[in-house]
Amino acid sequence: MANLIERFLNQLAAEEKSPETLAHYGEELGRFERWLGERYSLSLTEEHVPEVTAVMLSEYYQELYARGLSVPTRNNYVVILHRFFDYLARLNKVSEDASRVLRCVKDKKARQKLAKAQEKVYSTEQIAALLDRLENGSDRLTDYRDLAIIALILGSGMRASEACNLNVCQMRDIQEGIVTCKRKGGEMAEVNVASFVYPHVQRYLLLRGKCAPDAPLFISQKGNRMTRNALWKSFASKQRELGLDTGVHRFRHTFLSDVDHHSNGSAALARDLGGHTSVAITNNYLHTTKEERQAAVNSMSYADVLAE
Repeated sequence: MANLIERFLNQLAAEEKSPETLAHYGEELGRFERWLGERYSLSLTEEHVPEVTAVMLSEYYQELYARGLSVPTRNNYVVILHRFFDYLARLNKVSEDASRVLRCVKDKKARQKLAKAQEKVYSTEQIAALLDRLENGSDRLTDYRDLAIIALILGSGMRASEACNLNVCQMRDIQEGIVTCKRKGGEMAEVNVASFVYPHVQRYLLLRGKCAPDAPLFISQKGNRMTRNALWKSFASKQRELGLDTGVHRFRHTFLSDVDHHSNGSAALARDLGGHTSVAITNNYLHTTKEERQAAVNSMSYADVLAE
């Protein structure tokens, strides 16, 4: 089948676009095509593009948002897709509705609305400031617990609720970079964690004292299992002290944004490390190895500030 991406890039070359622009467009369109393959078993060929719908494009944009990408980055991707689907519409290869949804998310008011709702990611400097606050706090057990949770989320992409549901026995392989976790949807999975996580968890458990293997890993001051809401309250006051936006999920957004940056937008890595059960895998050839996942979690840009 005809390679529509190549035809589109040839058209841009005829318009004297720079080699850098052509490479950037090709990379993003390739990323989108991989996502189509994962989710719908489709490709950007003449055979499949008529099946691409406005709903699919809207879903893709929402996944860019969920991965914590900045507004300018998301909008840049949308501009590329918009030009590509406009080109296909002119060739009568795709429905007008598909291009229309891209024009919608390009709209200034729509962008502003999404930007307002977006949970921002933390910079390395902000993470360092928060860690320093916890290292020097007055309540060592609570602060070391919160520090261990932050390290765990930033080192694995785990959801706050998933971290709160962990038991002590699920840390048995953490030194090897593995934590067994109940993912969203209830399935148990081995989650790769960065090497900087273990020292923080170990220090917290040593300070906490002896506990049963089936005991909750993270507990409140009353000895109960931590909840996401309790975690939010514990973090919020410290975040406000430092002038940071509050929220637990921001740490996961920061992790996913960093994965995207270091992996050149690998949809497979974002899926596997983020535990995105909504991204159904229908092509067996698209997967990541344990080694690739471990290398990714150990290459976070903020790893040095979390290393002990």
